Amino acid sequence: MVFLVITMSLIAIIAIVPAVIIFFVVGTRFRHSDIFLSILFLIVCIYFGSSNDFTVFSFGPFIFLCLFFASSAVVFDKFKENKSVRSLLISILFIIFAPIAGYISHKLYPYSKFYQWALFHPSEFLEAKREDGFLKEIDAWGVTGISSSLMLASSQNYDLTVPGDFKLWKLKNKITCDVYDVYKVYPKLYTIFPYAEIKCYKETDAHQ
Repeated sequence: MVFLVITMSLIAIIAIVPAVIIFFVVGTRFRHSDIFLSILFLIVCIYFGSSNDFTVFSFGPFIFLCLFFASSAVVFDKFKENKSVRSLLISILFIIFAPIAGYISHKLYPYSKFYQWALFHPSEFLEAKREDGFLKEIDAWGVTGISSSLMLASSQNYDLTVPGDFKLWKLKNKITCDVYDVYKVYPKLYTIFPYAEIKCYKETDAHQ
């Protein structure tokens, strides 16, 4: 806990330097730089919330704090300059809503990733809807030695969000898979999160 506090404190201190640079470069060159930076902060939070990329995980806190400091400073500096209450309120609302939007984006990840996959793989989507025991990896992330994945599964008769039904579904379809979370994303279709480094596969799959 102490290590985490010290680490976050160091990240915050380091983030101040680029935040100051952004403040002087962007804040003085654009007329509505306060609204621009607050919207950029919102977009970045949404992206971070929906991404499982290791690079985002590593540099996310630094970029988050950097943009937060920069946008907050520019917002109040612009208010001192032009006294626009309207711009101040708009910018503050974007900044306050940004972390909330990032959290919502993170919670919607199992659904958004499924619909992205279905959009670009219509034939496999139709196959998954018809088949009982369909199992396919639709996303993966991690680094060498530590990897995780998001799987799409189908079940015509069992509710995979219920632990007992999930076990019966695995036995029926001869599937090896230990998971920590399951989401129903479409009728008869589920996204499942296996534990890190755990492979989900059918025992009858000739490729395993």
